[in-house]
Amino acid sequence: MTNVTILAVTRLGTGVCVAGITDEGAWVRPTRPRSKDWRQLDYEDCKDRSGHWVVRKGHVVAMDLVKPIPAGAHVEDWQTGRRPPKLVGRLPEGEYRAFCAEFAETSTAPIRRARARRSLMLVHPDQIRSFSFDIETGRTGRARYTPRCDFRLGWRRYPNVAISDAEWRHYGRGWRESRGGDCRIAGEEVLDGLGADDCWLALGRNEYRSTVYLMVVGVHLFPPRRFEMDFRR
Repeated sequence: MTNVTILAVTRLGTGVCVAGITDEGAWVRPTRPRSKDWRQLDYEDCKDRSGHWVVRKGHVVAMDLVKPIPAGAHVEDWQTGRRPPKLVGRLPEGEYRAFCAEFAETSTAPIRRARARRSLMLVHPDQIRSFSFDIETGRTGRARYTPRCDFRLGWRRYPNVAISDAEWRHYGRGWRESRGGDCRIAGEEVLDGLGADDCWLALGRNEYRSTVYLMVVGVHLFPPRRFEMDFRR
């Protein structure tokens, strides 16, 4: 079993995409061998032997990582075995902040460049300009709920970056209900309303037809806030 500090739990297809950093400092994305795209876990894979969901952001979880996924996938992808995850502990706020500060990077180039095999990183934005919570029409023509973020890192601005974080999806639905539909809110207003004085973002890489897109796969607020996880479309 390998200890993993969980930094992302997101909606993916009919399942869950999980990512984190091991005690050795390596990013990993646990996945089931039956998953077509080598990115997905089932909901049951996030529960311990007693049926409790233990795979959550800020948790240290022992996971059954068997072997790296074959060539063609990202270097972070690991096949899981049959043993269920086990909660090792929940990071106290001070350790959680220090962990994010230790692993934060100052440039997205390592996952944004063409043909990069690496696909995950953590950043500390210089500014979060806004969050939006809209219903959009996807590439298939189907309507889907897509939270987004507009942030600045160094000299570069990243507008309209999709957020797949399952907890943040739930949080955003509350804004939609209060505003009566699609809405864009200043980042300062959102963070102040949550009593947050800092925020780190876990980023993932998505490539479609030779174009690289970044996604926010984990929103890490401090002091930490917990929300229900939303895997609906």
